[in-house]
Amino acid sequence: MAPAIQPGDWLVLNPLLTRWPGRGAVVVFQEPFGESLQVKRVGSVAGDQVPFANGHLTLGPDEAWLTADADEKTAAAFGSGAPVDSRRFGPVSSDELIGRVLFRYAPLRRIGRISRPKPA
Repeated sequence: MAPAIQPGDWLVLNPLLTRWPGRGAVVVFQEPFGESLQVKRVGSVAGDQVPFANGHLTLGPDEAWLTADADEKTAAAFGSGAPVDSRRFGPVSSDELIGRVLFRYAPLRRIGRISRPKPA
C-alpha cells in the first residue's frame, strides 16, 4: 500500500463492520490463501464487473475486489516484492474482513487520514 501506508505506520481500525465499505476505503482483511493480515483498498463492490482471467467477473453480494496502491517499482522502493491483490487471488468475501482503516496515528510526522493514490 506504499506510499499511502508505509512500514512502521500505526493504524486505527473500525472492526465493527459486517459488510464491505465503499470504493476507495482502506481495509484490513485475512488473506484468502494464507494466514497473514493484509491492507488493501476496496476497488469494486458487490454487483460490479471486474476484469479477471481473460474475461469479466461479477462480484457477489458479500464480495469486494481489493487493490494495492503500489505498482512493482514503488513496492520495490519500499523493500517489498510485487503487490499481491485481487488480480492474483480473486474477490474477497466479507468473512475475511477484519476492519476499515480510519486513520494513521504514528509516526507523528505522518499522522492523519490515509491519502488516495494519485492518478497515473
